[in-house]
Amino acid sequence: MKAAFLFWLLLVASFVSAQTDTSVFKTIKKIQEQDYVFTVPDSWISYLQQQNGPQLQKLEFTDIALPHLVNDAPLTAICLLRKINCDSMRAAQEFVVTEFSSYPDRITPIGQDYKRDTLNIASGEQAILYHTHYLRRNKAYNFTRYDMVVYSIKRKAAYWFTATYRYKDPTYKTEEDYKLKQYALRVFKTLQLQ
Repeated sequence: MKAAFLFWLLLVASFVSAQTDTSVFKTIKKIQEQDYVFTVPDSWISYLQQQNGPQLQKLEFTDIALPHLVNDAPLTAICLLRKINCDSMRAAQEFVVTEFSSYPDRITPIGQDYKRDTLNIASGEQAILYHTHYLRRNKAYNFTRYDMVVYSIKRKAAYWFTATYRYKDPTYKTEEDYKLKQYALRVFKTLQLQ
């Protein structure tokens, strides 16, 4: 009986330590352009973006400090940084909420359309953070999304970070099990507007 309990305890401990693996942040790289800078784990994959387009950066972190499979289906993870030319934070927030709410095949749990919070980024501005999760019928996958938007008066534009996780888990327990929010915030908070 003691051996079985010890085995169970070791199994749970190894599972918990895998969930909180932050070693990926030991080696980071700086992503810098004229109007912003932020850091991500060195192992994240960067994709070239169209110059002067609204999408400034696209990074993938599938399989990087995250499991390859959840419920026998792949877990994918993408991070985007976009720029919205607008005249106020309110306009930027409306744009972001409309964007993540607009999928025609999006199904959210009742009463859980999205949550809103605030956080401070590295350059001192207060950003708005949105959290939503939903099922996309056409893709037959569950999604967890964190959208952070911050406004630059100097540039008359909003900077919009999105971390999107795609997996199969109708309970959305994956969010807590793998600390998806904490993972995204480790990057979001490093944003410095120039």
